[in-house]
Amino acid sequence: MSKRVKTSKVEQWIKEVCGSGVGSDYKPWMKIQFVSSLGRSTRLKGIKTKRQHEFLSDLERNYFYLTE
Repeated sequence: MSKRVKTSKVEQWIKEVCGSGVGSDYKPWMKIQFVSSLGRSTRLKGIKTKRQHEFLSDLERNYFYLTE
């Protein structure tokens, strides 16, 4: 039997074309589900970019509100 070759998560994300695209077609490197946390996370749709943004803290979300 041949051994199964394990690929790193970064290589897997590159194959899935994460971190590429522009505007509404952009696929982020990191998603909320990748990080376990007891804090609050938020998903919002951007008015300018027309895509979903994921925030791991209230500070990130509030900054997004200011810049949007």
